[in-house]
Amino acid sequence: MFNFFNRNCRPCQCIPQKIIIKGATGPTGPAGPVGATGPTVTVGVTQTNTLPPGSNASVSVTQIGDTANFTFNIPRGSTGPTGPTGATGATGPTGPTGPTGATGPTGATGPTGATGPTGPTGPTGATTTFTVAATNTLDPGQDATVSESQTGTDVELTFGIPRGATGATGDTGPTGPTGPTGATGPTGPTGPTGPTGPTGPTGPTGATTTFTVAATNTLDPGQDATVSESQTGTDVELTFGIPRGATGDTGPTGATGATGATGATGANGTGLSAYGGLYNNATQTPNITTQNTFVPLELNTELPLLNTSTSSNAITVDQEGDYEVSYNVDLTGTAEQTYQVAARQNTTNINQSITQNTSTITTTGGGTFNASFTNSCIVTLSASDSIDLAITTTVSPSGTTTVQANGSCILTVKKLNA
Repeated sequence: MFNFFNRNCRPCQCIPQKIIIKGATGPTGPAGPVGATGPTVTVGVTQTNTLPPGSNASVSVTQIGDTANFTFNIPRGSTGPTGPTGATGATGPTGPTGPTGATGPTGATGPTGATGPTGPTGPTGATTTFTVAATNTLDPGQDATVSESQTGTDVELTFGIPRGATGATGDTGPTGPTGPTGATGPTGPTGPTGPTGPTGPTGPTGATTTFTVAATNTLDPGQDATVSESQTGTDVELTFGIPRGATGDTGPTGATGATGATGATGANGTGLSAYGGLYNNATQTPNITTQNTFVPLELNTELPLLNTSTSSNAITVDQEGDYEVSYNVDLTGTAEQTYQVAARQNTTNINQSITQNTSTITTTGGGTFNASFTNSCIVTLSASDSIDLAITTTVSPSGTTTVQANGSCILTVKKLNA
């Protein structure tokens, strides 16, 4: 196992290649005793070359005797876009010629030795096979790595080469006049990586999800608020259950204020032009036999009426116009159920009047489940339209449901326009 790094390495896409290095076979001599095993192959790095931008990175290997040398060819980043040409600046002074870097000495070639006598033939050395398993791109600033995994004579090399950090594009300076030609200095270090290319086009816009509030139901004080959702494709319907606040304690009676001056007499009011109401003066047990099938509630006692009439548990209006329809229903049951209550216009549910609630047990260990329903909505009615109340369950009905009497089961209508 060995590691090396070269900070001038750039990300590359090296093609895994299989390199086979064999030791040289000596000339055939007379049969002699078995020779000693040949030396271990040494792996080294000869050089790292910088290629023009856009070139393909590559790794090559050269074996000389028992030494395998790797050469890395890595392209530098492309030059960023040329900024606009600035105004011509004044001629700057000629800078001093930089010192020439020292050139490393080249080793002298040794003389060719005399041919020695032919030795006995040694055993054929094992063939070592080198394979480049992978070349991985590392983050800028990390050390380049090479790891090896050897199984017998098979050696796999894995290279980790950091990509160059993106340099900022400098401002274009003014172009000065051409100075005198100085002496040729030594080759400078490899320049910084060019700036990152422009951002690609924006991808297509994803599908838009549409949210709709299907219903908002009033829960009893102390119940947990709920949110349920029903999704079809990108359409999502939300149903909210929000508990109403508990009635607070009655505050102390404030001190009686001073009697104010008598105001001017106001104009005579016109009041409502039509109204009416019904309630049930006794408890009732609606016959709910099928879920999601509404059955009418009994409303057998009239409240004051004006331009309305009552019959068969319904209020009939005499005038067309916009009406406020309000109701309240309190019930108990012998089993937990989820109910829906609705005001109906000519026996058709008024959608904005539908409320849903699940009966809950109020005393631990008890057998009675309670639920309350309250709603007020505005509906446009025609003359002779009838309004009544109906109830159902959203699950298969079970147990006995009892609707309470008087103000616990009441329906009113009020005409809002003259």
